[in-house]
Amino acid sequence: MTKRTIALAGAPCSGKSSVGRILSDYLDAKFIDTDLVIERKTGHSVQWIFHNQGEKAFRNVENNVLFDIFRELSGTTVVALGGGTLLNQGNLTLVQKHALVFTLVASVNTLLARNCGNRPLAANSRAFRQLMKQREQHYLSLGNPINTDSRNAEQVASAVMTAALPLLFQ
Repeated sequence: MTKRTIALAGAPCSGKSSVGRILSDYLDAKFIDTDLVIERKTGHSVQWIFHNQGEKAFRNVENNVLFDIFRELSGTTVVALGGGTLLNQGNLTLVQKHALVFTLVASVNTLLARNCGNRPLAANSRAFRQLMKQREQHYLSLGNPINTDSRNAEQVASAVMTAALPLLFQ
């Protein structure tokens, strides 16, 4: 099966959205940010959903949105996934079946330095460090790691593109 989709996974603040936009420009591809799709679908920010409805409600919406996105894929597409999207086995299976997954990785200190406190699970640095410790093996298991420490979004997008081009359209 030919894969024409690149999915960017990784921790909150790893640069998935920024890198995805640039990468989609490089590839002349459609760009989809799952968090933005969720916000459009619900009429609420991700932060609002987490605060008012809880993480479980958010994950239910996220799962439905992800299945809709992958059901409607056409052409070359770059998808920026939420930091916890692939913790769900069904989501992981779906994405791996239809996309090349690249995992953006960075040290916890780098992630915190990017000042992403507006993310629901990154608002508290102590809790964020604990979350990253819990998810570390998960992120490592996703494969195709691209280190984002000491790199800007354009450099990371270039690294993903270099790694992806030989694999796309096989």
